[in-house]
Amino acid sequence: MHDIDTKLLRSFLTVTAERSFSRAATRLSCSQATMSQRILQLESLLGVALFRRDYHDVTLTRAGQDLRAEAQAVVDAHDGLIARVTRGRVIGSVRLGIAEDYVLPMLPQLWRTMRQRLPGVEISVLTGLSRDLCRQVEARALDMAVVTLPEILPMASVLTKPPLLWVAAPTFELPDDGVLPLALFPEGCAFRAAALPRLTQPHRLALVSASGQVIHAAAVAGLAATVMAAGTVPQDLAPLSGLPDLPLTCIQIVARTQGLSPAAEAVRALVEGLW
Repeated sequence: MHDIDTKLLRSFLTVTAERSFSRAATRLSCSQATMSQRILQLESLLGVALFRRDYHDVTLTRAGQDLRAEAQAVVDAHDGLIARVTRGRVIGSVRLGIAEDYVLPMLPQLWRTMRQRLPGVEISVLTGLSRDLCRQVEARALDMAVVTLPEILPMASVLTKPPLLWVAAPTFELPDDGVLPLALFPEGCAFRAAALPRLTQPHRLALVSASGQVIHAAAVAGLAATVMAAGTVPQDLAPLSGLPDLPLTCIQIVARTQGLSPAAEAVRALVEGLW
């Protein structure tokens, strides 16, 4: 009987979620060659092919589908065992998604708090649009994600329901033509969907970006107004008056099904405490 290193199983699960050896290698901070070698080693130990590989996609074979849930259970059990034998010190790796709207206000505090309370936990953060992050959780590429959606999802906990605000640089002035320039995320963003239908005055999309930092930079430079949740507005931006009121939004943390490892549960509790 051969022993299987949990690193091989973690690599298998990451390739499964990413459907790409190169993206999986990036997620696990190794080379693509190392990732391919790990999968080949696992396939050799099990005596089966786990993936169908072609130029555009990587998909599971029937054997790979059978292994997926079992591999996740083994990795979770391994992390739980380590946590128990270290007398309550939580150890493990956690994959967390954060919607672009909350990266700047949330991530620095999260990292500082983790260094103090969870020094044995290695966290990997993926940022993006809320809908995309939810799909990553469903595909088990992420353990959990902090997102904004109109509806409360299954396996989700509501963190807060703040109002949305129009914000801009304190020195922002409406252009002479009276057309309000906006910096927003692409279609699919809950903030954009809530804000645009409420605008009755002339406006234009001066910037559309999937990067929260790019939108923030445009707003700080006075080039455009944008939309943020109350409580997440940075000090260099301020609420903008004279525009229609916006509704409440729902910030929630959604977790993958079939349970979380002790490390992931600890990170989830820490994230909930930040709000």
